[in-house]
Amino acid sequence: MQKPVTILAPIKLATGKTEADLLAASERFQSEFVSKEAGVIRRELVRTPDGNYIDIVQFRSAEDVEDITEKEKKSAVCHAFFAVMDFSDMDMEAGMELHQSLATYP
Repeated sequence: MQKPVTILAPIKLATGKTEADLLAASERFQSEFVSKEAGVIRRELVRTPDGNYIDIVQFRSAEDVEDITEKEKKSAVCHAFFAVMDFSDMDMEAGMELHQSLATYP
């Protein structure tokens, strides 16, 4: 049986981008891409105390993460979402760590 995994993807806004820009891009990313991916169980965008953000995404399995990550590379909607982010000092390896779910509650 496959177990759900969660990714905690840190987000820092690109220069000149606002939270409103992030939310607009996130809404489009959700409606035009994420909502069409059966491998995504849930997604939540949160603001951290330091003024940055974390995109919390729970997937059905590690295999779904790999599949969806490959699809993101070819998606214009995904590229538009990522365009509001500054990746210059982000640890992308840490952001892509898979966290195994032990239990999920409503």
